[in-house]
Amino acid sequence: MSSFTRAARGGDGSGRSLAFALAVLAVLAASASLAQSPFALTNLGADVRSSDARIDGRGGWGLAESDTLIPSFHSLAGLPGLRQMVIVVSGYAEKVRSEDGAASRNTNRVRTPTLRAAAPFAEGRLVLSAGFQGLRGTQYDRQLDTVFLLPDPADPLGAHVPYAAREFFVREGTQFQVPLGLSWRVAPRLSLGASLNLIGGVMRERVNVIFDEPVTTDGTHYFLTSSEVLEDELSGLSTTWSLLVDPLPSLAVGAAFTTAHEWDVIRTRDMQGIPGNVVEDYRIEMPASWAVGAAAALSDRWRFGAEYESQPYSKLRGRPDWENVMADAWRLGFGFDRAEAYERRAGRRNLPLRVGYSLHKWPYLVGGEEIIEKRVSAGTGFSFRDRSGHLDIALSHAWVGDVARNGSQDRVWRLSVSVAGLEKWW
Repeated sequence: MSSFTRAARGGDGSGRSLAFALAVLAVLAASASLAQSPFALTNLGADVRSSDARIDGRGGWGLAESDTLIPSFHSLAGLPGLRQMVIVVSGYAEKVRSEDGAASRNTNRVRTPTLRAAAPFAEGRLVLSAGFQGLRGTQYDRQLDTVFLLPDPADPLGAHVPYAAREFFVREGTQFQVPLGLSWRVAPRLSLGASLNLIGGVMRERVNVIFDEPVTTDGTHYFLTSSEVLEDELSGLSTTWSLLVDPLPSLAVGAAFTTAHEWDVIRTRDMQGIPGNVVEDYRIEMPASWAVGAAAALSDRWRFGAEYESQPYSKLRGRPDWENVMADAWRLGFGFDRAEAYERRAGRRNLPLRVGYSLHKWPYLVGGEEIIEKRVSAGTGFSFRDRSGHLDIALSHAWVGDVARNGSQDRVWRLSVSVAGLEKWW
């Protein structure tokens, strides 16, 4: 669209197997509708990672955990001890209200970002795992009534004249990873994990301009249109290392580190009226990330946990148009978790209970200011009849950005659902 000069004008058993299969199909059948939010309009997009509903319900912590009945892939170092094969499917739905100084938009979206599986060997001391996990996502569409200044057909060399037009803009894309993992219990109180992460994804921008009034030349009327598509296809490779230590019977400490890595990007540009396309490549250097967490038992059923994650996106290189707005991202989450019980006639007192709170600083600026996300959450769940799996749900509410600081803000309700199934495979 650089060939036009825009004038300034704004605008707008069998039973459990069947239940597990139906739950998995229900989650997988959901179409991935991403964020209709101004914060998804530029840069990397929103963080769409999700381990499972249990992690979401208690504030996002899980590095310092090892549970063989409700396995979590938040840290691969927590998997040793498995005695059965496990499959976990996790997704979430959100209702988002985005506001700026002039208007608001309501959006419903569903994501299915996580599918993980693991199999134990050597009596559970060694675990192999694989899966699929969404990393970041962006989707935004907008129609803008605008005016372009174009040459006057009656006097092409004279002053440009205004033409009313409608501009349609769509930005969409997802980055994901396929982690191939190995977990090993080195000692009774020490476990290690490592994964090789195959990264891929696409980011695409489309701009269509339709003029509402014809251009007249030699008595013939023409309705001008313009179209441009810019697509970035990316691929990369990273490694993640994790450990879990139990220094005391009531205390666990975990950590994870993902190496700095590169995204190889192939950019394809298509423009209406120009035969063929333009293909070029470039490389994005992604910074390393690290996280630490701890969990302490407060009683037989209650635990308190906390986790901190950091990634200095200010070190990102390869996209000069992004570099001046990148920021060092971090996330802090903490919460309480009451374990499930199995007492007879205890009713709802047997159910697990989770509550949590998290703060998240996004990796880029909007309106020249950092984006802060605040989230409160709660969750519960229940085991299958013979403890061969688990169903968990979590509900959270988030405040993202601020109109005064960023020019817009989001209010997000999220419902997370995850299903874990355990089965002997030998």
